[in-house]
Amino acid sequence: MNEEICSVNAGEVMTYKPDNMHFIRHFLSIKSVKSINTSKSYERDIKTFFNVDRVEDITLEDIRKVNNVHAEQYIMYLQKKGYSSATVNRKISSLSALYRWLMKYRENNSDVYVVKYNPFQYLKNEKPVVVSKETEFLTKEECKMLLASIDTSTLIGLRDKAILALAFTTALRKSEIINIRLKDIIRYGNYHVIEVIRKGGKKDLIKLQDNVRELIELYVKKSSAEGEWEKDRYLFLGHSVNGLNGKKLNHNTLNLIIKRVCDNAGIDKKLKVHSTRHTAITMVINEGVTLEKVRDFAGHANISTTNRYLHSVDKIENNPGDLIDIF
Repeated sequence: MNEEICSVNAGEVMTYKPDNMHFIRHFLSIKSVKSINTSKSYERDIKTFFNVDRVEDITLEDIRKVNNVHAEQYIMYLQKKGYSSATVNRKISSLSALYRWLMKYRENNSDVYVVKYNPFQYLKNEKPVVVSKETEFLTKEECKMLLASIDTSTLIGLRDKAILALAFTTALRKSEIINIRLKDIIRYGNYHVIEVIRKGGKKDLIKLQDNVRELIELYVKKSSAEGEWEKDRYLFLGHSVNGLNGKKLNHNTLNLIIKRVCDNAGIDKKLKVHSTRHTAITMVINEGVTLEKVRDFAGHANISTTNRYLHSVDKIENNPGDLIDIF
């Protein structure tokens, strides 16, 4: 959308000249100010829906062609593909946010709006109801067995053990793990910590256990040229002949790592990266940590999110059904 467009605000028409920036790229740049991760998520969801490699390949005509039927069909398509309700809702929310933003703008100081309506706006009741499906997680004993099963004589094995040990002891999200750079590992008084960017762009300091720090240091030493710390490099890298060699890991690779390690350890559970986070949070709850401290540990913005984990544990340990004696 290289033409001049305008936005109406408080009764005034404001002109915006995009200076050759693609209109969706401009939308994403605005969102990235608050959260880079949210902006990246929006970009992935938009590209997936329009089936393009770059948002710059999407035209205004493509945007305008989408109607309510397309939106409803897309939801059904995602459901058939087996996506979780949370993922479906996120994808729809991303697209709705784009259309909602475009509805503010007019073309060339005219009365013609860039888009006239948001086809995803009224799909709230059409979205699938989130099924109460507990995320699979590991017990403390399974965590120990899993870590002990990893062969650290190889660089990949050492990396995988460092990733899982970090995940199990910090409850970091997958985006937080893959975006760690060496310069983010710092001293804080007598402790070693990792500076991470939480959801919403908030910085947080994550304390490293000594055993985890030693694993990370050994991995970095073996994976760096001449054992030197290149401060700007990502902590965890790909070490294979594919396109990820020497580059930072992506979300899918992390899931594959966890699946492979679990298979090798004989653990028959469908685990993903979020399972390690769920495992860490559940373990600290089982240790009797207060809800407020668990919230800080997990980096939850809202304590009600933390409370869902507590409820899950309590529901199992203090199950009223145990009081029923019919045998």
